[in-house]
Amino acid sequence: MHYKRDYAVLNVATQESWKNDRGEYETRTEWHRVYAWGKLSKFASKLEKGQLITLEGTLRYREVTEDIESIPFKHRIAEVHASSMKRLSKVVTHDDPQDGAEDE
Repeated sequence: MHYKRDYAVLNVATQESWKNDRGEYETRTEWHRVYAWGKLSKFASKLEKGQLITLEGTLRYREVTEDIESIPFKHRIAEVHASSMKRLSKVVTHDDPQDGAEDE
């Protein structure tokens, strides 16, 4: 997680499991970039790797251009702009912000 002034950037994983046609379990993990501002950034900065959270927000896309072997490559990045977050698993620390926060 990156913490800068009044916002935080988190990389959040979601995981999905299902049974395939052979009756075996399969799992897929996807990573999402989440931006949190204001009170949410302070809350997010206290989260630890592996904690379970729930969050609500807006899905936004932005276009970026990267040079790959001197060839411009344009693509879209999906980002979640958080409006609320709540911790589902607890880690005991002092100086712990309020459990659950909402943007004002």
